[in-house]
Amino acid sequence: MVTRLGVLGWPVDHSLSPTMQTAALRALGLHWSYAAFAVPPAELASALSGARALGLRGVNLTLPHKEAALALCEPDDLARRVGAVNTLCFDPDCTRGYNTDVAGFRDLCGAAGVPLRPGLRALVLGAGGAARAVLLVLREAGALTAVHARTPRPLCLDGEPILPAPLSAEALAPLLPTCDLVVDCTPRGLLCDPAHPAAAYPELDAARLPRQAVLLDLAVRPRTALSALAERHGLRASTGGPMLVGQGAAALALWLGSPLPPAVRQAMAAAVRQALAEQG
Repeated sequence: MVTRLGVLGWPVDHSLSPTMQTAALRALGLHWSYAAFAVPPAELASALSGARALGLRGVNLTLPHKEAALALCEPDDLARRVGAVNTLCFDPDCTRGYNTDVAGFRDLCGAAGVPLRPGLRALVLGAGGAARAVLLVLREAGALTAVHARTPRPLCLDGEPILPAPLSAEALAPLLPTCDLVVDCTPRGLLCDPAHPAAAYPELDAARLPRQAVLLDLAVRPRTALSALAERHGLRASTGGPMLVGQGAAALALWLGSPLPPAVRQAMAAAVRQALAEQG
């Protein structure tokens, strides 16, 4: 019987997790499968029950399910602190929840040459599940963080309530000259349709950023509007490929119950690089 894994999202067609995890499973010599499942927000609880009933070993969760899943599992301490879950393990006795985005964002910072240090001045755009993981990493490092979101709503991170400021060009303008790091955790980097509401996100005035500033877009794309903007202004930037690999490797290790050999992680990274190259 084939052991099955998957990723749940809405939408989910863009996800490179199946490509990446299939490469990892092949490198391990395992005849397991990993697939993407489009699950509307209102159907998440039913989908998770169905996944368990069908015998899946575990699933990843992507936009917009990470926060809602917290109440549908037994989260570990890190997931509780973040307030979001992106990896589930269907154990015989319960559904256990984990947050591997924290590990993934640390990997992204390492790949982009961002030193996580006290006093780092960071601007985080968005307040969803991925943004929560980013905020936890930055705060643990002692960074000075500002959070802006299109729909400001209170969030609780590590027991502390946070109210994001509005995401507008006017609100961001005075912050940009002091930023060392900008992290875009919004979905706009995934969406290309100008008619989509994501197109209404304000463009950063990159000319106001210091020369040493780094821009990170969590969207897993070869190039996004934010990374192109950084390129035009001579700033360093990275999209979310290294974070995808980092969180995916941590998730697979949880499902396997053991650390991944380095060669497997290398296979995952190569699969993501190839898929992004094919996207152009």
